[in-house]
Amino acid sequence: MADTTGILGNLLNSPRRQRQFFILGAAVLIAGVATFLAVVVFRGTSNAFTDTFSNQPAALNHPERRVPVSKAQFALARKFIETAVMRQDLAAAYDLVDVDLKGRMTRHAWETGDIPVILYEARNAKTAAFVVDYSFETSALLEVDLVAKPNTETRPHLLFFMGLKRFGGKKDGRWLVNYWQPHWRPPIPSGRLG
Repeated sequence: MADTTGILGNLLNSPRRQRQFFILGAAVLIAGVATFLAVVVFRGTSNAFTDTFSNQPAALNHPERRVPVSKAQFALARKFIETAVMRQDLAAAYDLVDVDLKGRMTRHAWETGDIPVILYEARNAKTAAFVVDYSFETSALLEVDLVAKPNTETRPHLLFFMGLKRFGGKKDGRWLVNYWQPHWRPPIPSGRLG
């Protein structure tokens, strides 16, 4: 049996009050639906971005033309590995790297060796083959498979991606290294124990 004590209990027990609450609730619902329809459906939402039209021709996307990788690009890639990756001549490596990779590091900070280039002591730095993923007039992506020197504490075998781009994105700009990351992901545990 319901508790009929208190003012709210007395109001809800009266059939007349129940009808009044029902009519009031229905009126609030109808007002809400009417407001929604008036604002959203019939008037629409306000558009803060007005349409502007121009008499200028549209700028079309022209895909870059594929080109073969040059000997200079391969020489740059190898020199980057021998200097920056192996930490042999950081002063020379500074001039091989684009701001995309070195950020705003000064030459002095770069030469400390605490750089955003993963260190890997490769025994095949002079002989590792490069695989070309793509090569355009202003950018290229290469893969290189490095093998660690004996008695080092690095993975014995690691594949790296190396990005190259022309300075300033210009077709006649000099080539620089703008990306260096290993293609390795830690193994995902199976979830089974034992």
